[in-house]
Amino acid sequence: MAGADTAGVQSIRRAASVLRALAQRSQSGARMVDIARETGLVHATAHRIVQGLIAEGLASQDAATRRYHLGPYVYELGLLAEPRLAFSSIAESSVDLLSERTGDTVFAAVRAGGDALCVRRKAGSFPIKAFTIDLGARIPLGVGCGGLAMLAALPEEEAESIMAANAPRLASFTDLPPQALPRLVAEARARGHAVNVSRAPGVVAVGVAVRGADGALAGSLSVAAIESRLTPERIEQVARLLRTEARRIEKAQQPAAKPEPEKSAD
Repeated sequence: MAGADTAGVQSIRRAASVLRALAQRSQSGARMVDIARETGLVHATAHRIVQGLIAEGLASQDAATRRYHLGPYVYELGLLAEPRLAFSSIAESSVDLLSERTGDTVFAAVRAGGDALCVRRKAGSFPIKAFTIDLGARIPLGVGCGGLAMLAALPEEEAESIMAANAPRLASFTDLPPQALPRLVAEARARGHAVNVSRAPGVVAVGVAVRGADGALAGSLSVAAIESRLTPERIEQVARLLRTEARRIEKAQQPAAKPEPEKSAD
């Protein structure tokens, strides 16, 4: 019986790793070779799992490109989870305001295990856009500036564990060497906001973490722009705007106070 339980857990983990691989290529789609490489599964096993996910509506294949994508049932599950994962909705007005005030590209992200998941993106009015991550894309925590801010907001032991687990994956997403990440996290903790210059050439980003009603990490807000627009002085200005909106989101997540019962006139 114990062996069956272990095999069942392994099957779930393998299926989850395939879903994560599909999520990381939500825009372009994933080839079977991509799925096998990123999950560490042999080709036949990856193919069998993908076919099972397709049968259940959790994955789909584009008939023209032959690439694989997340399936329609994943969207349905997301809708059902939305009431508990309301950060995206609450952050929408802040993302809009920040893009208007800065003129640059603004992102909202949430933590998804060891990854950052982009849930909102809004371009500002400046003609040159810094689209460093696609809406719905996942990248390892610490690669993007929002993820770096989230790492810095976690307890040190937990953040170190995530950095160690993500180290082998970083080369696929950034030129940042794994040994440089702890320093960037420590600097973000010290200054109260993250600054990341290595996600894309010529682009600088500023990010802050956002906490939930219970004080736990809820997500992040970040602004990305071409390097000439984010001078050290302007980085501080943008960081203040980000912190203001982060506090507003945190306040919006607080439960409404119950009205005091009316006192009887007697």
